[in-house]
Amino acid sequence: MDQADLIARLLDGDPEVVEGMRTWIRGAFTPYRARLAAELEDLEQEILLQVTRSLKEGRFHGTSSLATYTRSYTHHKCIDRLRALSRRQWVDIEELELPAREPSPLEAMSRAEAAEIALRVFEQMPESCRELWQMLEQGMSYREMGRRLEVAEGTLRARLLRCRRRALKMRERLLAARRDEKHRGPAAR
Repeated sequence: MDQADLIARLLDGDPEVVEGMRTWIRGAFTPYRARLAAELEDLEQEILLQVTRSLKEGRFHGTSSLATYTRSYTHHKCIDRLRALSRRQWVDIEELELPAREPSPLEAMSRAEAAEIALRVFEQMPESCRELWQMLEQGMSYREMGRRLEVAEGTLRARLLRCRRRALKMRERLLAARRDEKHRGPAAR
């Protein structure tokens, strides 16, 4: 196939010719593969687009083969990309001093309400549940907790599950009561 036919098929989007051009580009990436690994996929698309645009605009004069033109173009783009990467200023995220973000008044109020509900749930739970949660909070394993309480791990897990379910039901009741209170308004209080 001659150059003119090859270019015409490429500009028509012939998949076979487009894949051939991608092969030329990927082959030209070889010396740059290690340093541009994260960039290669985007760079391939960019080169394919720019070479196609160059062909449409008639900037390819045919003094070399289309394969040579594409490989040469790829080499130049890789060098340009390496230069651009070397100019980037990398910042170690660990060294950044980010300003502390203060919660919005609504977030602060929501957190305070959630903490109040959690505290009320904790206070209303039986002592046995509070004791289990305190052991968990101290970082004790189920095995350690079982030894201390002289119960099997399975029994301990079942107790914790029952405590959790009970706490969730209590939390829902408290939240429902709070919603009802807000809906009644200040006059009903």
